[in-house]
This record gives sequence, C-alpha cells and structure tokens, in this order.
Amino acid sequence: MSDRPTPDDFQRALDSYWHGRPPASLEDVMALYGVLAVAASGGSLYTTPSKLDPFVDDGRLITVSIDLTSDTAEIVDVDQDVLREDAIPKLGYSHKSSGRGAKYSLTQIGSKNGNDAEGVSSTILGRLRSWTEQDSVQSVTSDDGHPDGWLLEALASVFEKDSESLESLETELLDRLPADESLPYVMTVRLKLDPAEIESIDGTNEAWYYPADVGVLEEAMQRYATANAADKNIKKGASEGHAVGVVSGTEGRVVGTPESPLGIFSVKHPDAQPGLRKTESWRNYPVSDDVAMLFAKGQDLIERCVYRNGGMETYALPYFAGEITGEKADALYLALDSVDPEGQIGDSADPPMAQVTFHLTENDDPAIQQLAEEELRFYTITMPIGDDKHIIAEEPAASVYWPTTIAESLRETIEGPTLTPAKGGFEPFDNWPLLQLDSTDTMRARRLAYTLVTNHEFTDAVFAYRDEEGDDFRRIVDHRLLSGTPIDAHPLFEEYLQRYRDAAEGGEIPPQQLVAQQLVHLETLSRAGLLRGLDTQIDPTDATMTEPTIDTSDIESIREQRLDLFLDRPLFDDTTRKAATLAGVLVGQISWHQDSVRNVGRPLDSGTKGDQLTKNGLENVLTAALEKAKLYAQDSDQSYHRDLLFPETVDRLLEKTEEMPTDWDIDKRELRFCYVLGHAHGRRSMPVAYEMYDDGDTDTEDATAAESTAN
Repeated sequence: MSDRPTPDDFQRALDSYWHGRPPASLEDVMALYGVLAVAASGGSLYTTPSKLDPFVDDGRLITVSIDLTSDTAEIVDVDQDVLREDAIPKLGYSHKSSGRGAKYSLTQIGSKNGNDAEGVSSTILGRLRSWTEQDSVQSVTSDDGHPDGWLLEALASVFEKDSESLESLETELLDRLPADESLPYVMTVRLKLDPAEIESIDGTNEAWYYPADVGVLEEAMQRYATANAADKNIKKGASEGHAVGVVSGTEGRVVGTPESPLGIFSVKHPDAQPGLRKTESWRNYPVSDDVAMLFAKGQDLIERCVYRNGGMETYALPYFAGEITGEKADALYLALDSVDPEGQIGDSADPPMAQVTFHLTENDDPAIQQLAEEELRFYTITMPIGDDKHIIAEEPAASVYWPTTIAESLRETIEGPTLTPAKGGFEPFDNWPLLQLDSTDTMRARRLAYTLVTNHEFTDAVFAYRDEEGDDFRRIVDHRLLSGTPIDAHPLFEEYLQRYRDAAEGGEIPPQQLVAQQLVHLETLSRAGLLRGLDTQIDPTDATMTEPTIDTSDIESIREQRLDLFLDRPLFDDTTRKAATLAGVLVGQISWHQDSVRNVGRPLDSGTKGDQLTKNGLENVLTAALEKAKLYAQDSDQSYHRDLLFPETVDRLLEKTEEMPTDWDIDKRELRFCYVLGHAHGRRSMPVAYEMYDDGDTDTEDATAAESTAN
C-alpha cells in the first residue's frame, strides 16, 4: 500500500468510478480528483486501506469473534496479533476524516500514537459500539432494507450499552492488554455465519467471515459514509430524493448536502443560494451517493490547488481536456502531488498553477510535455476567504497559452528598451516585481515571469489598493487575462492613476518606479495582444529596439537622444498624447532643477497632482515651466542650457503643437497618464544623463545635485 499508484491502478479506478466523458464542469473536475484519490488510497471508493499503513507491523489487530449461527449471538474469542499488511483487505476499513467518533466501517482504529488498555476498552470499543447504533447503519434493518439486516440487529445486541456481553469484553481487554504501554490498535469483528441463513456471503458451510466478506456490512458502511451527504447542517430531516445526478448523468437516489470542497453549494452558506430550502437542496444540486464520496475523497487534492493572499483564495484546478486515461491520470496525480504549498521562486510565492504547469511542461517525458501543451487546462475560481462563498471570478478552461504568452511578453518588455536607460527607458530596480526578473537565464526568466502572472503580482503591482471586502476587480482582470480576454486601456489608466493617488498620500510625489511598472504592464499587455481601446501599440518601434549605443560625450546630447528614444513608440504618434507627455517631461525636468540645484522648497510639481490634472491645470503649470526655463537659463553657466533650460524638450513640444492644453482633444485619462509618464521620465532626465556621461568630469553643481537625487 505504501507504493505509489501506477497508471494501471488509475485506469482501474477510472473504469469503476469515472463516467468516461472529458471533464466539462467544476463538479467533473472535483469528481475526477476523487477518482485519483481512490486509486492512490488502494482502489476502493468507500474503503480506505492506505489509512491503515501507519499501523502495519508496529500496531496490533484485536479480533472479536462472534458466533451468529445459533439463536443467541455470542462472543467466543478475543485475539490480538501484530497487524500485517496481508490482513488489511479483509478488514474493509473506511476512514472518516472529519469529526470524532466511529469510523464508517465496523473495523475501528485508535490513535496512531497509541492507546493503553483503558483507551482500547473505552475509546476504540466505544466506537465499535457506536457504529452499531448509527441511524444510517440501523436503516439497513428496516422493512425495505437489506434481507440480512438481522445481522446488524444481532451485533447491536452484543455491543448494547451496559449489556453483559459488552461489560465482559471490556474486562477481558483490560486484563489482556498492557495498562502502562500505548500501542497503535485496530479492532475488528469476525463472524461465524451459516450461508443458508444469510444471502450476502459466498459459501456453502458454516465458516468465519471478516467485514469485507459480508455484503450487508458493506452496505451499512456505505449508508453511514453517505449519510452526511444528505443531512449535513440540517437540524431536522434530510435532503434526498430521486433525480438525474450531476456528474453521473444517471437517474437514481441523490443527496443534497455532499461534501463540497469549495463550499459553494453547502447549505451552511445559504446566502450563496438565494431561496434555498435546505431539505430541498438536492433539487438544486443533485449528487449521487458515489459522486458525493468522490467529492469527499478528492478534498485533499483540491486543497493543494489553492493560492491565498489579500483576503482572497484562488483555486486553479488542473485537468486534461480530452479523454482521461490511466496514463493521463497518473501524470495529473504526480503533478498535484508535487505541489509545495510553501513554494518560493526568487522572492515571490510560487503558486500551485505555476508549479503544476512547469512540472508537466518541463517533464522529462516528451509525451507528457506534449500532453501538457495540447490538453492541460485549469478550472480557476476566486472567492473571499471564509464563509462568504460568492464567486468573484471563474474561468472553466484556462489553458497555459495565455499565461505563457503574457509571461514571455513581460520578459521581453523587462529586458527591452523600456527598462534600458541607453534606449531612453527607465532603470531596472530590485524589489519592484515588474522592473527586474533577477536572472540572465532565459528559461528561468520565463519561469519567474510566469510566476508573477499566476500569483497576482503582475496585476497587484500596478492596480489600485483594495480592502478585503467586496469584489476585487484585480482578480476579475486576472481571470480575464488567463482566458485571453483583452483589457480595455481606459479602465487600466483609471487603475494606474488611482494607484498613483494611493502612493501620493501625504503629499509625496510617487516614486518613478511605480510609473515605470505601469508602463511595463501596459506594454506587456500590448505585446501579448491583450490590450484594446487604443488605436496603436505601446512597445517601442523596431528602430529603438535595434538602435546602436547613444553618444554619451555631452549631457545635452544624452538627454536629447534619450528623449527621442523614449518617445519613439506608436503610442506617441498621436499629437496630443505626445504633447501631454512632453509637458510632463518638462515639468519634471524643471522641478528636478528647482529641487536639486536651486533648493526650492516647493518645486513646480509639488502643486500639480498628475492623477487629478485638468487641461486648465496643465496649461498653467506648463506656462510656468516655460517661463522658468527661460528665467533659470539666465543664471546658468552650463553650455547645455543655451537660452533656456532643457531646450530639447521645449523644441519638441513646440514642433508638435502650438496649441495650448485647453485646446487639445484628448481623453482625460489619457492626458493624465501621459503627463505622469512624461513627468517620471523628466524627473530622472538629468540624473541619468550624468550617470551615462563618460567625460569623467562630474565636478559641477548639477552633477553633484544629480548624485543626491533619489526620485
């Protein structure tokens, strides 16, 4: 039992419990995980022999022998021996994971850490007695129950509370077992039966039978195991009826309170099912007994697929889209089993979706790689953590294509001109997830980028902050991206500007790294073909991508070349977008000069909130920037300032338009984003120019100031 299941084991479980169709719903995937768990736990839906592995060789098997061949049931022997693996199949053990008390089968267990004689006679024997008294077990003895139901009544009489037989058995256990030594115990019952008197056994002569040999005990065990699926969280009555079951697709008995691993249909959370009548829940969610067991069986595997952060939990349940075979089930189980809940890659959490994807797509077996490429899908669903079970976002069939495409676009953007100062871009920075992938190895960089896409950092890094209540638009966007649904640019601009506002609390100018991340985010979506609402691409032109190293022999040339490269994007082919950006660049440059050279306490940009900018406001600040560019140039002895500061920016602004901002035709959100983007570039214009300047002479007033400029 300790060996891992083989493809043949999975095939047998599929043959027995799978409907044979490709998975097509969340319930299908949940049931499929139950089938995987069945194969992994020994091959039976109801019995769980693998749960006895901790008891094998180190534990003891107590066998109570009861003769049922006469009119009065009688305990004739109590035996104890070392539990060997070959004894397990006949015990018919069925484990109950939740709650305390009797396990589902007549065979009961104690603690894996051991029990002393008192513990065995009270706890384990008490569970055995409790099993015979369960309403679901006793239901087998009813008029319409099993023809061998009398056997259960006989057992109940033997183990009846305060009965002579029970007290005698308790005494014998206390006498025979060590009082001061704790051992792991399994207790079962062996029955002497007459085949002529009972239908649910095979045989012709009186003989001894264990629980797995007796059909009526198996049915009682199944009734007990599935009882919870009909009355869980219902104080009075049960939810059961006759209907076509989900998953099974067959007509028969169905239950309405199965173990729902995600809790979506649990009657414990009626808010998620308006108008719900608990005892009629089977009409909303009809599940057969066997499928209810599959749901319960697959719970541990489902839990391996959840990623929790920020008050939300996102399940990404992998499955294969085509026909499920033993080989595919084996590959899927191994991928699920490989997930490390505490997994990290670099400084980022490695979510289950990424771990499963790379376990399969980088598998040593080429056939599994191909299978992952063609058929791997994820059922993704996000809900709040806790009892609130309303679904924030859901995607039934996310393939690895879109997260892979986004990840590769993110890698190309981070490694491209946008984060290369010599190409007019911003700079890479540690501890900013979208500004550095921290690896020169392409494969690892792709892996890191994929992780950022699937652990939400790609979105969280640039979107507005949110509290932990209500729908989280960030998770909705994540699900849309996983399904390849393009995102409209203007809601993105709103999110970017709100995040900018969040970062500006206290009157501080947000760090330029934040804006750089937003440009990386926008460009990545554009590269991936997942941006709509703009008539152009965001990424730089091919000329910028292949531009040779710029001339770094003088400051003005560096600034001018970097500005031209920065603006060399189709995004800025539009006159007003480019003008708004240049206005931001100039305000940023003048503000840096005031802040770093003239020690002005309130530089120009301190009174201009980019996220709230109007055309009138921009016109005012731009007019002030032009005036100060002329004024400050009169005091400067730097040759690169000519008759005004930053002439390259002013020239390009005047070349682009002679109209003032109040005459521009541009969407408000575009205006603000372009200004903020230009301002971030302008603020770093001089510091970066001095960093790149290769004359070696940094002993100037401006250069000294540049070295101390952080923003």
